[in-house]
Amino acid sequence: MNSKSYIKSFLLFVVVLLTASALTNFIVDPGNIYPKYFSLDYKTPEANVKELINSQYGLTMPKNTWNDRDIKKALAEYPINYDCAVIGSSHIMQISSNRQNKSLTSICSSLKNLGVSGGSLEDYLAMSNIILKNTEFLPKTVVFGINPWSLNFGRDRRWNRYEQDYFEMKNKLSLKYPSAQLNDNNNSSKDLLINLFNLQYLKRSLSVISKPKNEAATPVSEFNQKIGLSHPVTLPDGSHIHSAEYIDKAKNYIKTIPGTNSYKIVNNFYYQDFAIETFEKLIQHLINSKIEVVFILTPYHHRVWNNTEQPIIKVIDIIEKKVHDIAKEYKVKVIGSYNPINIGCLENEFYDSGHAIDICLMKLENRTVQY
Repeated sequence: MNSKSYIKSFLLFVVVLLTASALTNFIVDPGNIYPKYFSLDYKTPEANVKELINSQYGLTMPKNTWNDRDIKKALAEYPINYDCAVIGSSHIMQISSNRQNKSLTSICSSLKNLGVSGGSLEDYLAMSNIILKNTEFLPKTVVFGINPWSLNFGRDRRWNRYEQDYFEMKNKLSLKYPSAQLNDNNNSSKDLLINLFNLQYLKRSLSVISKPKNEAATPVSEFNQKIGLSHPVTLPDGSHIHSAEYIDKAKNYIKTIPGTNSYKIVNNFYYQDFAIETFEKLIQHLINSKIEVVFILTPYHHRVWNNTEQPIIKVIDIIEKKVHDIAKEYKVKVIGSYNPINIGCLENEFYDSGHAIDICLMKLENRTVQY
């Protein structure tokens, strides 16, 4: 074979390989980020949420079944009266009015937990827009779970799942910051295209193919929420219960927490002034819409606090103070603290260094500041 033929054969092989990889990632789609054109049994998020709302004990949520932002958007849009919309990251996904151990009972007799994995400031804007469009069923209160990274743009990119709502709210707030400064991702379609050729995503796709077909989300019977089931469960209010395997592993993990946590923290860039200004505009917009705003701070494990030399401790103190400064200006209630001692949480009341279990979250209101 001459060199030209070899090069053509090689290039053809590369094209075929890339095409096969892209098709595999698009069809299998382990992260549920692409349209479902090839799945005959695919249920829309709206159908899943209707079944969720009408269930008594919630639905199982097998891995790779749902994209949580699709589900939480559909839940926010669902026409039902409720007191509180809880917005934030995985740190607040255990907060519930349906759990046996309820949280925020003084302000929320019923709630929709709209927390999503890696929830960020962009999610605050997008989810607030979705809530406000459901004009006949507005909550009395919007509760923002604020993490140490929340007063920044660009700390997580998964908000692109509902970017239209983000940009709609951005326009409503008359935000004029340059896109580059806000780290807006206007090219999400480009990112989705590039991801088709992502090796790590391909490995996830092949892992899904090699396993038995995923189970559909199905209603569950009454179960022990402390122990969990074989799959995670989403309760009718959108709150989350981990799988039995996860809960069991967490019991051993918290005994060995290293005490370090710098997730999403950028040294010397703990908050952005224009991000805070945006958040304040969002708060005022909600207040103008006759909705009360509440902040909650969920605690980090005692071992994190015991390691006083690590940067996260400085960040936590700075951000907690900044949150109270904002609350004072807008007369917003602050519930909870990043420090577990301030609310009475014990060392065994965590899944890991930054995620408290429901027993700890029940105690958030032990520290409440009303400005």
